[in-house]
Amino acid sequence: MRRFLAMIVLTLVSGAVIAQDADPAEILRRASLFGEFTSLQAKLTMEIHERRGAKERGIEAYIERGDGEARALVQIVSPAFLNSMKFLSVTEGDETVQWLATSRGPRRVSGSNRSEQLFDSDFTVEDLSDYDPDDYRLSLTGSERVSGIDCHVLEAVPVSARTDYARRVMYIEKESGLLRLARFLDGAGQPVREFELLEQMTLDGVPFPRVVKMTTLTAGTHTVLTVDEAVAGEDVPDRYFNRANL
Repeated sequence: MRRFLAMIVLTLVSGAVIAQDADPAEILRRASLFGEFTSLQAKLTMEIHERRGAKERGIEAYIERGDGEARALVQIVSPAFLNSMKFLSVTEGDETVQWLATSRGPRRVSGSNRSEQLFDSDFTVEDLSDYDPDDYRLSLTGSERVSGIDCHVLEAVPVSARTDYARRVMYIEKESGLLRLARFLDGAGQPVREFELLEQMTLDGVPFPRVVKMTTLTAGTHTVLTVDEAVAGEDVPDRYFNRANL
C-alpha cells in the first residue's frame, strides 16, 4: 500500500515538474496553423458556411522563414473573379507589416487590429499568422485530453491589440505541438469563436493540420479549411512576397 501511494506521489510530482519546465512561449510558437517549416507551399479549399448558404474558395499559401525573417502570402485563386484577394505578411526582426488586397486595391493592416476577417471567412489575419509570444500574456493552466490525446492547456490574453475576444484557451498536443482546440472568450467568459482540428496528416514526416474549422458562435457561421496539396522544403521565389505584386 505504501509503495502504491509512493508511486502516486512520484507521478504527481513528476507531472508538476514537467508542467513547470514547459515553456508557454515555445508551445505557442509550435501551434501556428502552418507549422514551423522553413518553407511551405500549399493548396487549400476554403468553405464558408453562412445562414443563407455556402461558398467555396480555392486558396494558395506560400511561407518562407529563416534568419530572423518570416514571409507569408495567402491568396484566392478560384473563382477567378476573386483572384485579386490576397494577404501578405512580412516580418523582419521585431517588425511585422501586413497587407490585404481586394478588388479595390491593397491596404495595410493595422498592427493593432488582429480581428480583420480574411476573405470574408470566420478566420482572421491573426489566425493565419505566426504566433508572437510577445503579443500575449501566457499561462499554462494544466493538462487535458482532447479526443483521447494529452494536451497542454494554454491561456493567451492579448496585450496592446484590438481583438474580438478577451482571452483564448488553447488545447495543444504535447507530443506533436498541433493546436487541437481553441476557445475565444469575451470579457464575461462567454465563447465568441471556436477553432477545431478535424483531421491531421503527415507532411515531410511531421504532423500537420489537414482539415480545420473555425466557428463564429455569435454569428452562427463557420469556415472549413482543407489542405489539398502541400510541399515543404522547396524555396519560394521572392516575387511572391513583393508588395508591388499585390
